[in-house]
Amino acid sequence: MNDSQFCPNRLGNDVILITGSTAGLGAAMAERFAREGAKVVITGRSEDRGKAMRERLEAVGTEALFVAMDVSQESQVKAAVGAAVERFGKLTGLVNNAAWIQNRNDGPLTEISAETWRKLVSVDLDGVFYASKYGLKAIAQAGGGAVLNMSSTGGIRGQVSSHCYGACKGAIQSLTLQMATYYSRYRIRTNCLVVGPFDTGEGRLRAIVEDPVKGRKLRHQYMGRVGQPHEVASSAAFLMSADASFINGVMLPVDNGGTIRSHTAHGAINMADVDPPSNDWVSLID
Repeated sequence: MNDSQFCPNRLGNDVILITGSTAGLGAAMAERFAREGAKVVITGRSEDRGKAMRERLEAVGTEALFVAMDVSQESQVKAAVGAAVERFGKLTGLVNNAAWIQNRNDGPLTEISAETWRKLVSVDLDGVFYASKYGLKAIAQAGGGAVLNMSSTGGIRGQVSSHCYGACKGAIQSLTLQMATYYSRYRIRTNCLVVGPFDTGEGRLRAIVEDPVKGRKLRHQYMGRVGQPHEVASSAAFLMSADASFINGVMLPVDNGGTIRSHTAHGAINMADVDPPSNDWVSLID
């Protein structure tokens, strides 16, 4: 992505904390926000990755702070919000991004241990509660701002596996509506991105994408490809900015049609004056 695709200084008055922002989608959002002028608070468990990410953001000309934090630990989340306010004088934005994505121990409900269930919920749902509990207060004290919750297509439609992950993401969508309804009186907008599969370099997804059978079926449902992190980051920057000042309580799918399954196995009907598609992902899948 080149600099012409950014909106310089669109977030110039903002201080935004992103949970789970040392890699993947969180890192992509952090860089996008920084390029649009925001001061960014990076959080995560890895000191080395956090330091590297902070230096990366400072290199684009913004101020950044890294706070080591386990989102499942309330005291650490509270301290991170406090550190952000102490460093920058305010907090105007929060992105609830941290999650264990499709954890290997997740699965059909009857096959998940109680220990695994509690561990996944402690990050994927409790972490959103802790960050919102303390982040919303700080944003209200700053006079208002925006919160963005990260969900998944797995929270909208059924899955054959990863039932705990899907349940947490569905709960986040419901929580978004509760937050948007109540905290609007404090001039805080709360929205949610519902994302499909994105190529962040994570091993498990990469293996599925590269599998000759599973990868083809996956790409078929998402208009021939999986997403790139910058495509989530651009949507996130919009919703966190004043350009979205009249948008509150929306669930925005960023999944190339996957949520509505608009490209599942069916043939293409020829339209008048339109050549039929030639891509193999339009064809029926056996």
